[in-house]
Amino acid sequence: MNVVEEIRQAMAEVRASTLQLFTEIDDHDFRRQIHKDFSPIGWHLGHIGVTESYWILQQCKKESSLSSFYDSFFTPTDTPKANRANLPARAEILSYLSTVREKVFAFLAQASFAPDHALLNGANIFHMLIQHEEQHNETILLILQMLTAEQHDRAPVLPSSTRTSLRPFPLAREAGKLLRKEHEMVLVPAGAFFMGSNNTAETLDNERPQYEVKVTDFLIDRRPVTNRDFLHFIEAGGYHTPVWWTPEGWQWRERHEVEHPLYWRQPSKGEWLEVGLTQSERLQLESPVMCVSWYEADAYARFAGQRLPTEAEWEKAAVDGVLEESSRVWEWAATWFHPYPGFAAHPYAGYSVPYFDQQHRVLRGGSWATRPHIRRATFRNWYHPSVREIFAGLRCAKNPEL
Repeated sequence: MNVVEEIRQAMAEVRASTLQLFTEIDDHDFRRQIHKDFSPIGWHLGHIGVTESYWILQQCKKESSLSSFYDSFFTPTDTPKANRANLPARAEILSYLSTVREKVFAFLAQASFAPDHALLNGANIFHMLIQHEEQHNETILLILQMLTAEQHDRAPVLPSSTRTSLRPFPLAREAGKLLRKEHEMVLVPAGAFFMGSNNTAETLDNERPQYEVKVTDFLIDRRPVTNRDFLHFIEAGGYHTPVWWTPEGWQWRERHEVEHPLYWRQPSKGEWLEVGLTQSERLQLESPVMCVSWYEADAYARFAGQRLPTEAEWEKAAVDGVLEESSRVWEWAATWFHPYPGFAAHPYAGYSVPYFDQQHRVLRGGSWATRPHIRRATFRNWYHPSVREIFAGLRCAKNPEL
């Protein structure tokens, strides 16, 4: 299979996945904004099409815009989130996507990936668009989970006698198993490694250029922190003990009255449920804890006598092959999102540069909802430390005992 065929297949596969996500969404949920920090689910569909049209049809093919209204409405810098509910009809958006895709595939069929073309060299812009749509797939999924949680919380609370399939977690009997064991961590020896990538075709600008980084010895969890681990933090009063929290984190916890991970529910004492993508079920104790903010992740690590790894430590451990289950949940790092030495924005400054603001923490790895093109050791995700809607958890690190 040649490069053109590979790109065409990848674009077709991710588009099929995108459209599949909307099959059960009614028109009401399609256009409403369920959370102030996230766009209506239908807006993402139009944005995917406009982004593809802009970079391929307008920038590479030099065609005029298919719709100036779409260009403005589905561009984040032009339309605030609060105004994005005024969507065109779903059928109209789907027709627009189909028209764009037909034109893009026609261009792809005869494209020349010339090394002197900033966008087409190595098919870079096509790889970026594939990953862009994959990232929006994951955002759509987290909005779908918000919708499920909303439906769960609006449903009448069933009396305990009717919840026969939901067995309480036996805290007393399990208490001895809640403490984390030292053997769950692995030593990564000190040394230099090359962090990031020089692959200009398939990586994104904030992963480049590759540069040498030296790390000292450190220990890191072989697996992500589990629901069992985090339940111990809750039962020990972790959400009510300021010493484990940064000042900003404690203010956030107090202001929002946060008591547990975002999708945990406690119908009765000792009983925990977790709202999933389509339904709620008994908390799975050995699954990685998910949908916690950086503040919560950092507080847990302090409580455990450990810390969050830096992103250099995380990548070194990933490169050394010591991390298991590194794509089940995004993993918060201690590091602020920043440019690597020699960073150059591509294909435009707006992708990464606005977030080099000391306000966004790095996440690494990927989640169950992350598609394959993004699951690489050098990929960098970032969010504000208060965000907990993303499928994020953590693994801990610590310095070896002297």
